[in-house]
Amino acid sequence: MSARRSDRGSVSVELVILAPLFGLLLLGVIAVGRVSNARADVDAAARMAARDLSIARDPQSRLADVERAVAETLDVGSASCRSMSMSASVADDVIEVTVTCSADLQEASVLPLPGTLTISGSASEVRDAFRERTP
Repeated sequence: MSARRSDRGSVSVELVILAPLFGLLLLGVIAVGRVSNARADVDAAARMAARDLSIARDPQSRLADVERAVAETLDVGSASCRSMSMSASVADDVIEVTVTCSADLQEASVLPLPGTLTISGSASEVRDAFRERTP
């Protein structure tokens, strides 16, 4: 017998210790990616709404249609957007839109994260100067 101790089995012990940590790290990256994707979706929906309103003849009459389109785009009711609100400011020269969405963190991520996250996106567009005006 040698006086030196054998290293057999040390890799197995290291794997048992490190595998759950790498798994948690991977799940954390997935959760951050899903929240980041939800933020990008809300920003895109706000830009779309502002653009749609900026080219409309009468933006006030298009508000309900644009809000429905934003809700459809964000898939309201899903884990990434449980509820949505939209506010629009219509001026003679600029349209400003803010879209707010409430994401359920527990269902949007793989990790059991508690609570909800409010995601907000804003966009502004100059009103189209060459649109056909109503008489």
